[in-house]
Amino acid sequence: MPVPFHDTSGTGVPDAVGWLRFVGEQDGRGVRAALFETSARGDPLGFSFDRTEYQGATSESALLSLARSLFRSSAAAPALLFGLADEMPSRCFDALSIELPFCRVHPASVARKDSASVMAPDGLRMLWVTGPPEPESSAGRILAGIMQWDDPFEPLERAARRLAEAFTDPRVRALTAISGLRTVIALPPRLEDNRMQVARESATPASGPMDALKERAEPGLAERLWAALAPPHAALPPSPPPADKQLEWPCALMPFQHDGVRALVDLDRLLLSDDMGLGKTVQTIAALRILRVRGEIESCLVVAPASVLDQWRRELARWAPELSAIIIRGSADDRAWQWRAGTDVTLVSYDVMRSDAELLAACRVPVGLWDVVVLDEAQKIKNRNDTSEAAKSIPRTRSWALTGTPIENDEEELASIMEFVDHDQGRPRKRYRPGASLQLRHAELQLRRKKEDVLDDLPPKLETRLTIPLHREQQESYEKAEREGIVYLRSLGAEVGVRHVLELITRLKQICNADPRTGVSSKLDDIGDRLGTLAARGHKALVFSQYTSNTSGVAAAANHLRTFNPLTLTGDMPAERRSDIINRFKTGETHKALIISLRAGGLGLNLQEASYVFHLDRWWNPAVERQAEDRTHRMGQTVKVNVIKYTCEDTIEERIDRILERKQALFDRLVDDVSMDLSTRMSRKELLGLFGLE
Repeated sequence: MPVPFHDTSGTGVPDAVGWLRFVGEQDGRGVRAALFETSARGDPLGFSFDRTEYQGATSESALLSLARSLFRSSAAAPALLFGLADEMPSRCFDALSIELPFCRVHPASVARKDSASVMAPDGLRMLWVTGPPEPESSAGRILAGIMQWDDPFEPLERAARRLAEAFTDPRVRALTAISGLRTVIALPPRLEDNRMQVARESATPASGPMDALKERAEPGLAERLWAALAPPHAALPPSPPPADKQLEWPCALMPFQHDGVRALVDLDRLLLSDDMGLGKTVQTIAALRILRVRGEIESCLVVAPASVLDQWRRELARWAPELSAIIIRGSADDRAWQWRAGTDVTLVSYDVMRSDAELLAACRVPVGLWDVVVLDEAQKIKNRNDTSEAAKSIPRTRSWALTGTPIENDEEELASIMEFVDHDQGRPRKRYRPGASLQLRHAELQLRRKKEDVLDDLPPKLETRLTIPLHREQQESYEKAEREGIVYLRSLGAEVGVRHVLELITRLKQICNADPRTGVSSKLDDIGDRLGTLAARGHKALVFSQYTSNTSGVAAAANHLRTFNPLTLTGDMPAERRSDIINRFKTGETHKALIISLRAGGLGLNLQEASYVFHLDRWWNPAVERQAEDRTHRMGQTVKVNVIKYTCEDTIEERIDRILERKQALFDRLVDDVSMDLSTRMSRKELLGLFGLE
């Protein structure tokens, strides 16, 4: 099973090099590992480290697990990788199936004779697991430069030395105890100066969860690591560029993105509501970088869904290499230490942000105030609950909210998001309610661009709605279920409720996907026929369903379409497995379809490799469907995207579609491209009317 680095498709640092080390515990019961990432000249870019105990597992399996963990946590996505051959058996290297030039460095005295081996100037033998890079390739040019160094493999020693210190140095010992953290620090290539700024002592916090913050603040973790990992010729970090120096970017921003960056830099309150796929993350990071280099901000808190935190960190490493970043996760005690890491950007999930609300002010010393707070996928605070309250209570100077769907159900959701955005530190919090006042202020603070207006070269997204008949077996099962369901609803009399109706709707929609008795499916037969033609032409497809079962959802579709070697992605999968599946789909030619549960695939994925999208069933909220479709219809797509939505004729699906279309118009006038969640917004009369019971 290939284990490529996270997102190696152009999002990493172009000249990054990875140096992999393993150090055994003295008692022989565990192992420590580090992935040290440097530039082609040896300057630190990132340092990832982890440890594990064997606990019955073989040493080889422990090494393999650690390597996979570190690779997926890469901060820079290197173009070239080195490791010591005597620290990992060759079969482990082979099992990793790394999809980039990977060299095992081995002492010449014990190196096996191998046609792929090359003698290095210092007497070490280089054994290429994947074959040496082509001389004219980017990796080949980097390798040629490394071989000109006095000690080409000196970074391996730096990595091992720092890995050993990390478990003994009291300044960072707490970090090594964070279970399962896979700690990754993106190291800034330019720091303030060689004095390593020390923050002033914070005010004594209140008792309780604040106790962990009482110690004097130390230099930021990124600064300490940079100094410890710097190459011999640069014992101290270089000075930062002057504020007026022209910044270099990994690629050109588009004109509309320049406008977005300018708005973010100039405004302390902004609701950036660009269409999905227009690069809201990149615009935000570019603005943060400019403000930081100017010296106008020192701290930024980014709150985002847990599934996209690693993506934020990688984009920060690419677009703002001056900025250090850390993700807050782990146990409560571990998080208290991480909040004090002193990085430029702190990344946290909504759940952790809510849990650690009391720490958010105390962790910023000396003033207890965040310069910028960014809410990504800001619809997460659309409801007035504990999460929303925690976000609005964060002490901050700038409030930026990012979401392509500031309304999903009703205007109250927009009011809640606007209460975060329209914030003025030190003044009473504004309270908004639906109406003209909210809409006027919304128009003043929202910046929204649609893809069709700003991406002239983006291929079109073509939507096809197919109404098809049920197979005979499906029809029999459907009619029986509907008949018995209506009888049951009638038997409840006045006690019938929305819950009872929704249960019947779900059962009928699942039968429309596939007959639970025989497994036949008119929808999946049609998808299979189309995939046969598409796969022969080199196309790939995404198939979305709101269900995951083996009779009517993701698992059933995977079985029905097994000829096309499909992969599946559901919300209950661990993050590592999700990343592996995505990379296999993006890089594997044999996988022609990725079948995804709608909620799992609606956020944080870039899947431009697919050009066809099939909706096996329809979600209550068309905005969620569009979020899913835009995993592939976004910048970087080179061919038109075809979206096919299925409805079975003479079924509940046709009746629901008619109501969806009628309801959509109510929200288009407020915010383009959003809709309501019908399961919560349809009246009792409308629901009962689906079955003629009103």
